[in-house]
Amino acid sequence: MTRDNYQLRPELFIGESRFQGPFKEPLAESSRFENAGNQGISNYLTSLLREAGELKASDIHLEIQRKRGRIRFRIDGVMQDRYRYPVDLVRGIISRIKILAELDITSTRKLQEGSLTNEVNSSEDIRVSIIPTIYGEKAVLRILSSNSKLFKLEELGLTDNCLELARKIFSASQGLILLSGPTGSGKTTTLFAALEELNSELLNIVTLEDPVEIRLGGVNQIQVNTAAGEKFDSYLRAVLRQDPDIIMVGELRDYETASMAVRAALTGHLVLSTLHTTSAAGAVTRLIEMGLPAFLIADTLRGVIGQRLIRCYCSLCSGRGCSCCNNTGFLGRTGIQEVLKIGPELINLIQKESNCRTIEEKAVEQGFIRLEEDGLKKAKEGMTSTAEIRRVL
Repeated sequence: MTRDNYQLRPELFIGESRFQGPFKEPLAESSRFENAGNQGISNYLTSLLREAGELKASDIHLEIQRKRGRIRFRIDGVMQDRYRYPVDLVRGIISRIKILAELDITSTRKLQEGSLTNEVNSSEDIRVSIIPTIYGEKAVLRILSSNSKLFKLEELGLTDNCLELARKIFSASQGLILLSGPTGSGKTTTLFAALEELNSELLNIVTLEDPVEIRLGGVNQIQVNTAAGEKFDSYLRAVLRQDPDIIMVGELRDYETASMAVRAALTGHLVLSTLHTTSAAGAVTRLIEMGLPAFLIADTLRGVIGQRLIRCYCSLCSGRGCSCCNNTGFLGRTGIQEVLKIGPELINLIQKESNCRTIEEKAVEQGFIRLEEDGLKKAKEGMTSTAEIRRVL
């Protein structure tokens, strides 16, 4: 086997990761790969993309450490070591990625972003982020599928009570509805599940997204290229002149966008969006911190759904670990949620600019179920482990 056609082969790798997933470390010495040709590097990249697809990884991380290069996958929300390669080989793969993404290959000391088409799966796009570290460049490939599954609300792990409450919130004719949680908590998936239920020929639905991850027939979806300087609030102003009934804004990232969204909700539109907060009640205080008047929030906010994604036990091995779940004991994910419906008493607290703890305590008196309670209930039912709930929360 020559250097140029060297391919990833499972039988050539050994190792066990402390992250409950195997990593594979080449047995050969670094010198074997120092002068790998373009075809060899291309084969490595192709094999990585193929393996990431088979394992349903959402991200590929290529990192330069002090003595070795490291490649990790994010699978079901958890980072897993996959390969330890010679530094020169990882640098070569990163250079190949930069060429395909049309980035500046001569510069290794600046931030770069781009995209490329997945040559293994043409229905997937890959967003590329390059940052300089003390040992060299790090590349992260975010895999985005244009064929992402469109879930129904009842498929997202909502308990019966939470599902009923969520549907009541989404049935509002106007106002602001928010999904809260960190990056990767499934907020966009939930938003589109709601849009699917609301979708009708009688309504003009417009979305503003960056990027467009899920395609929904009958909905006018707009890609906002923030990397090129485009702004959500500018598009939102234009959309309001398009006679919309429902507007979905991918994220309220700044005061300008949040202010426009609230004003759109105040003038008779139903606005759906997301916020990066740790709890549903925290979304209220986050809006106030962004500079929005409390009385406007109280007048427009209809509800907030806070959520996380937890890994489920593998059904084939019951959590013991097998080849199907990559020896992790987990396969697939579901949601844990808390649904905060804004009623008269909470409106009064919002107008007073009460803190999130006060709002949450009042909601609990009215039957509000916190994320932790929902998670522990699912662990008790045997869907996952209490350790997984602690990890996520």
